[in-house]
Parts: sequence; C-alpha cells; structure tokens
Amino acid sequence: MMLTQKKLILWTGKKHSGKTTSAAKLVRIAHNEGFDVAGLLAEALYLNGRLIGFDAIDLRNETRAPLARLKKDGGKTGRFDFVTEGVKLGSAALSPASTEFTDLIVVDEFGPLEMNFQGWRKNVDLLVRSSKTVILLVVRQELVRQVRRLYANIPSLQLFAAESKSINKVISILKNRRQMS
Repeated sequence: MMLTQKKLILWTGKKHSGKTTSAAKLVRIAHNEGFDVAGLLAEALYLNGRLIGFDAIDLRNETRAPLARLKKDGGKTGRFDFVTEGVKLGSAALSPASTEFTDLIVVDEFGPLEMNFQGWRKNVDLLVRSSKTVILLVVRQELVRQVRRLYANIPSLQLFAAESKSINKVISILKNRRQMS
C-alpha cells in the first residue's frame, strides 16, 4: 500500500511514556512545514511530581481548557472527574467543521473510554467515515490490537511515539499526500 493511502496513524507507546509530548513535537514540526493541523492534545498536569489531571488543547486555535482532574474521593469510580468545559472544547476541536481542509487531525488520546463507546469515540467514528484527512490516534500500546480491529477496513500505520523517525514518517506521509492532490 502506498504511503499516501494511509488514513489512520496509531501513535503508540506505553502509559505515561511521552506519547503526548512527542505528538506535540510532531504538531510543531508539521506547522513549521506549512501543514494545517487540527484536533486536540490532552496535556498532563503534575503537582510535586504527582499527576493531578489533564488539560485539553485545541490544535487549531491553541485554546486550552481543563479536561480532567484527580478525584477528591480517591477514585472509587475512576481516578478522574471530567470537566464540562474541556469535554466541550475537545468535541468542538474534533468536529467535522473544525477539521475540514486540514492536513492532519490529532486525537489524544484514543483509549479505554473510547473502546467503551465513550470519550472521543463518536467524534473519531464520524471523522473516520467522513474525512479524507490523515487521522493520528494516540493509543496506548496495550490497546493497539483492539483499535486495529475496530477500524479494520481503514488503511493504517502503527508508529512508536518514542522513536524520532516516527515524526519524520508522518511528515513524509503528509508531503506525499500534498503532492498527490
């Protein structure tokens, strides 16, 4: 299969291994190369070395909102409470209107919630069906097989977020697609 036909890129690594950090680096490089990037990053927030939550960042306009915060009850029903403002920002960032005419859509993260039809799942399903843009899903290594099964009919490529050559591979795909259009 030609590089230009890849629709999904699975940006993989272990939990807390720097997937979001390397995706942010990819976004900066793509912008510097003249590519239009949409979607969202979920940046981890730490206090005294302890994970306390995540902020959603809309990659189109760099708007930021609280997405999730550590529960005060110790996480009896999950570790984090989701914040309406961040969920709305993420949904808007992953809408067809916000991602139209872009070169790359980033979804950080496509994880356990999405595998259970929650989180960004509806947004991603719609984009996979309707968009011609390359979609980069940030996926934990242990979920790759499930995500591949879920989108079995969509041409995909798995890249390891920790490998510097992965960024170059994505940029190459984007350049090839641009030349073909």
